[in-house]
Amino acid sequence: MEHISERSHYDRLKKLGINIKTQYIVDRNILERNNLEDKNDSFTNGIVYEKEYFKDGKSIHKETEFDSRIEYTYVTSDTEEDDYTCPNCGLTCKTKDYDGMCPYCHTSLNIDYVDKDMGGKYHYDRVLKSNLYRIITFIVDLIVCVIIGLIYINNTSRTFNAYDVIKGIAIGAILSIILYYVFYLVDAYIILGPIKRYKDKKNKIQKEFWKRSGLDKKKFYNNFNYEISKYYYNNNSVIDYDIMDYLDFKDYVKNNTTYVDITIETRLVYFIDNKITTSIKKETFTLKHVYDSTIELKEGVNIMKCPGCGASIDATLGECSYCKHKIGSLQEWVLER
Repeated sequence: MEHISERSHYDRLKKLGINIKTQYIVDRNILERNNLEDKNDSFTNGIVYEKEYFKDGKSIHKETEFDSRIEYTYVTSDTEEDDYTCPNCGLTCKTKDYDGMCPYCHTSLNIDYVDKDMGGKYHYDRVLKSNLYRIITFIVDLIVCVIIGLIYINNTSRTFNAYDVIKGIAIGAILSIILYYVFYLVDAYIILGPIKRYKDKKNKIQKEFWKRSGLDKKKFYNNFNYEISKYYYNNNSVIDYDIMDYLDFKDYVKNNTTYVDITIETRLVYFIDNKITTSIKKETFTLKHVYDSTIELKEGVNIMKCPGCGASIDATLGECSYCKHKIGSLQEWVLER
């Protein structure tokens, strides 16, 4: 049975004839999940290793760059193989065979991500991601060493012609290779020290927030991923996205409501004219805490009933199909913008 958080996306991919095969590393094993649901391994704490995109069964694109600190959990195989009895009509069959509703009486049944982690990262890296500083270090090293070489030749040679200049540059180049490691260590100490202290400060702010709020981190990141998936998939050409990194985290209270600003770097995958293209975006999203108006989703199968008339409903539609009663959010955290 598909999850609420995946239904609309899977339906769209099916219409386009696209299958996304995602491979995860779990305890040194390679496991797989795909939106056709013909191979969906069950696991906890897996990291994405590779994504391959198929159009009508033919591979058309592959991505291999992912943050190894962002973890995913899919523990579904046990519950999907269990027998489940529809409380409305009494039909008993495998949970995975319900496909969002009872096949006999059409009572809406939903299973969601209570036992999943859709991609949470609970700390900031204490490293500098870009290697640009290494290139800059080598250039500075080379320039300094060439200047030293030219000064040496100028002070020791009786002449200072073009040949002497070439000798000075050669000496500087050789010296730069020898001294690069020393320059690199000094540069790393100067640059990486402040980076680590900055990331530790960010970590401390986030840890203090979770401690004083008593909120569920896993639910927060699941809600966030669900909300931004709706935001991104409003663009009909976007078929997938991956959070490359959580860059910043800031919480505050306004009008007795808790808000959290999250800055992320995201890779968006577009399908246009039967071709796949990608782009990297940096964006800041604001999440609002709306716990009092949410529909609680318990682990496993949930029967969604309209608070107004009591009819079985598809909560993802936003309102009851019968009495048009507005349905509260499935999320404890919702996107403010």
